[in-house]
Amino acid sequence: MKARQLQGWRAPGTQGPEQSSVAQLLWLLLLVLIVSTPHLRTLPAWVSGIMLVAAVWRLGAAWNRWPLPGRIVRGTLTLASALAVGFTWRQISGLEAGSALLVLMLALKLLETHSARDRALVVLIAWFVLFAAFLREQSLGGVPLLAAGVLVGTLALLQAARRRQAIPPATGLLLTTRLLAHAVPLALALFLLFPRLPAPLWALPSGGHNGRTGLSSQMSPGDITSLALSDAPAFRVRFEGPPPERAQLYWRGPVLESFDGRRWRTLPDAGRKHQHAVPLRQLPAGARVHKYEIVLEPHHQRWLLPLETPLGWDVADASLSASRELLSTRPIAARSAWRGRSATLPRFREARAPEAATLAVNASRNPRSLALAGEMRAAAGSDRAYLRNILGMFRQQAFYYTLEPPALGDEPVDDFLFRTRSGFCEHYASAFALLARAAGIPARVVTGYQGGEMNPLADYLIVRQSDAHAWTEVWLDGYWERYDPTAAVAPERVDAGMAAALPGSVGADLPLLGSSPWFGRVAFGWDALNAQWDRWVLAFGPEQQNALLGRLGFSSPSLRDLALVCAVTASTILLLFTWLTLRDRAREQDPLEQSWQLLCQRLSRLSRPRKPEETPGEYSAMVIAARPELAGPLTSLTALYLRLRYEGVPSRTEILRFRRLVRQLRLPPANARG
Repeated sequence: MKARQLQGWRAPGTQGPEQSSVAQLLWLLLLVLIVSTPHLRTLPAWVSGIMLVAAVWRLGAAWNRWPLPGRIVRGTLTLASALAVGFTWRQISGLEAGSALLVLMLALKLLETHSARDRALVVLIAWFVLFAAFLREQSLGGVPLLAAGVLVGTLALLQAARRRQAIPPATGLLLTTRLLAHAVPLALALFLLFPRLPAPLWALPSGGHNGRTGLSSQMSPGDITSLALSDAPAFRVRFEGPPPERAQLYWRGPVLESFDGRRWRTLPDAGRKHQHAVPLRQLPAGARVHKYEIVLEPHHQRWLLPLETPLGWDVADASLSASRELLSTRPIAARSAWRGRSATLPRFREARAPEAATLAVNASRNPRSLALAGEMRAAAGSDRAYLRNILGMFRQQAFYYTLEPPALGDEPVDDFLFRTRSGFCEHYASAFALLARAAGIPARVVTGYQGGEMNPLADYLIVRQSDAHAWTEVWLDGYWERYDPTAAVAPERVDAGMAAALPGSVGADLPLLGSSPWFGRVAFGWDALNAQWDRWVLAFGPEQQNALLGRLGFSSPSLRDLALVCAVTASTILLLFTWLTLRDRAREQDPLEQSWQLLCQRLSRLSRPRKPEETPGEYSAMVIAARPELAGPLTSLTALYLRLRYEGVPSRTEILRFRRLVRQLRLPPANARG
């Protein structure tokens, strides 16, 4: 059954009576729904409301001949939408504001789809909205929705080009699949070989970061506790060779040296005597060096989170700070992979004296803790004995490890040591560092991650937000030594992980994963797929591309080499497809083309044979100029052929009808003149 045709309203200034079928409109609305779904979950409700009103209005115009808005109304709606976006986000660019503006423009464009050009513009805007969705969510879980958007968008574009009834769904889906199948090899070749740049071509401004962003440059009691409730991956690590023991897996992040009595902060670069350090050149006998590849989730900070202690890395723009933080010059705003070498050292020699800030104590805050430090240091025979006594106090007295510690007042360390005695890793690291400083021992708090979970299905380590940790470094005899007071209270936290230290307290994001071994296997399998997606697709950069070309025989390829290989490969693929298409056409007996060739052969007796470069319209016009009496039937036959050939896949009934009309065409004798 033919699709019901739109009637009536025509846009001012448009030419001709082109009309959209309801079937074509439904394909456009399905595309709009698919590409907008990833955005509508985070955009305000009024954006969804405008989209719904626009869709209902357009359907009402198709079915019930509602009048569509004129230019003045459409212009007013467009301006009002842009002002609403600017008022809501204080900008019209960036991921959130830009996505909202695109979605609104897509909805408003539906209200002026009067021609094939208008419908094609809707499809093109929808693809921009789909691209914005990929910027929003790049995980493997979003791929099916993106693939559906590409498939439906291509099919909607084919439908949009139709001037009459829409292509049947099954026929259109088959044609779309064939088109996309031809595009896949070329897209794959361009992805692998197109020259990669070390940085993106543009920076996408954003008013904020969604979700948890991990560690920061400051810490107060409770900050890391909130991360421990999340099962979200922070990064994944693949070791070359056996990995270290879990108790040695300390992933170094922000080093906090400034303490005001309540909050720890990193020391500003302007306050450092030495802003950079060099990797250790001499390692103690028996030190183990591990090589690994780490894939970081975006955390919008500069820390690369290496395994302690970093010796080398392949990030060209990274450097070691004076506190031996491995820092990138730009925040990690997208998944990124890098390779490194580290030595698992509980202490390392530092030729430079520690910063003065590592001894600073606010004498007006936490007085009971400062007094306790004086008493304990006086009773100890050495600095090492004093530090051991602090660990012994945590281990032997009634201190508790918990994710729900009581609130602390204006004297947080005093409250923790003398009142609550319950806390998480940041409570113990903060108290230990203050007691060390109060005894004249330089100390600082190091935050990062500790441990990780090995994925048995893919042989890599998953470090989650729940592995966030804080420990202490103290300066003794020219060495910075790691002390982890949390291990004195809850040694299972370091040896076996958060789940062992606090059973049932983690996994708030995915609570079912810990309830069944089957769910655990499914989770590991899905994470393994995501890891491969991250490694070979999202994190595919210049280093991976050079490694791939190196295996193909191109050592240290230049930009010119990459461009040449890319151009040759793309040209080869296109030539191959052209040859296969021509070969298939030569083999196939196309009944529509056979009927057209039969018509041209019959017409050649009246004028001349058709030239190879002559289009059907040109040849028909030449014959009509010579034999005007054929103008009516020949014009109709040519238009029918062009529609069947270029407006989708014709049905068998339509082809048979064209063949019958060609055979029924009565031509005058060759020597007759009209």
